Amino acid sequence: MMKTVQPMAMINHEKSQKLGIKRNRIWLLTFVSLFTSLLAFFVLIITLTEMEGITPKRSYQKIMVGLYNQVKTIQERDGLVWMQVENTFSKGVRISIDPTLFEASPLFAPARADINPRYYPYLNELARVVRELELQRFDQRYQRWIKGIEAAGLKLELTIRVEGHTDAIPLAVGARYRDNIELSTFRAYEFMSYLQRSVSLPHSIYAIAGYGSFHPISSNPNDGENRRIELYIVPQMIEPKALETF
Repeated sequence: MMKTVQPMAMINHEKSQKLGIKRNRIWLLTFVSLFTSLLAFFVLIITLTEMEGITPKRSYQKIMVGLYNQVKTIQERDGLVWMQVENTFSKGVRISIDPTLFEASPLFAPARADINPRYYPYLNELARVVRELELQRFDQRYQRWIKGIEAAGLKLELTIRVEGHTDAIPLAVGARYRDNIELSTFRAYEFMSYLQRSVSLPHSIYAIAGYGSFHPISSNPNDGENRRIELYIVPQMIEPKALETF
């Protein structure tokens, strides 16, 4: 059998086509690489420009909105209609139990700091919400906004603060607590201790405050529903301590 011999012109044409395809591929790879580099550069410029235009106050507001949305998402997802959530901005995200629940049976007995066992299921849910916030990852979650605050020479610290309250009925002489301020502080401490046992966070992140009867939530300051606690998730902007001079 005779072998078919391709003409030299056809062979050269095929080689030329293959070489052209190879060159096109190299050019395409170069173009894609250059385009990707330019895109990354523009993203970096836009990010830096945006960060330079964001004030510490704006960064703080972004963090507050993010925390509030985290809590609201859990509340709405799980149908926690008894849980009240408010973004106070100045004091943090406030989480509390609907005070109308306390009308029939108060959270605290008069002049006592022991929590009414009836409400432990609610407190369990509050502790679960705090756990779901994963506050141990707070710095990573809000890293972008924290950097904006630190760039202004400030420091952001996260605190879980429990505030205690009482009714306006004065304590009897010889009562266990000196006054309603002390009583409300011990009520806050009682719930803080419960949270510390239920949530795996450093104890240093917690704080308490007692306000006595100074912040009633009902028209009658003697109502039992004023005997309550409130939970605050509080990011705080703090100026670093000045270096001591000798």
